[in-house]
Amino acid sequence: MSTPNGEPQNPYTSGQPNQGQNQQNGQSRQYQQFGYQQSPNQSSPYQQGYQGYPNQGYPNQGYPNQNQIAGSELAQTSMILGILSIFVLSIILGPIAIVKATRAEREFNTAATVGKVTGWIGTIIGLLWIAVIVGTIALSLFAPGVSDGSYDF
Repeated sequence: MSTPNGEPQNPYTSGQPNQGQNQQNGQSRQYQQFGYQQSPNQSSPYQQGYQGYPNQGYPNQGYPNQNQIAGSELAQTSMILGILSIFVLSIILGPIAIVKATRAEREFNTAATVGKVTGWIGTIIGLLWIAVIVGTIALSLFAPGVSDGSYDF
């Protein structure tokens, strides 16, 4: 399909060469071809440009303020420390994660439940390790008559 002067023809027009038609008229014709009606003042969202999300009466639209950023950073730090406390340095990192999560919730009103829960899990694991070590030491010191493994038959 081409015009008499050799230019390609727009497949969305109705057989007429595109002479100064804007995209909105072409879209209008395309909608009518498929049985859809487009109102005269309705245009494509792509023609209007990006204008962001409309404000629908919800607070905190737009960029977060410094308090939200600080609270989010504290919550993330507590989560990371809590996860690490499950695997290494449990008795040290667990309470730090709990303190940071509590501060994020109280001062910045940011949810930090994951940091608090993983911090408690790490603290409990650390306490269990301490109990096992103390129990092993106590058992080795106060166990009566433990032999070195040689048996007399």
